[in-house]
Amino acid sequence: MDAWYRSLSPTQRGELLRDAWRTGRALQIAGLRARFPNESEAQLELRLAERWLGSELFNRVMAQRRARGLE
Repeated sequence: MDAWYRSLSPTQRGELLRDAWRTGRALQIAGLRARFPNESEAQLELRLAERWLGSELFNRVMAQRRARGLE
């Protein structure tokens, strides 16, 4: 596998990374959807953002969005 990966072009490596990231994100959204089946896509996206950023940073970002009238 190592030789295979090294044989890839930088573009192919980037595409592989992008695909892996998208798959991981889709799996996380699916897990959140299973836990919170009645929530909208927007609410699930916010839950994912909080998971990625951590509660403290997420709350700071959301406070800034509210202050700017983006909520």
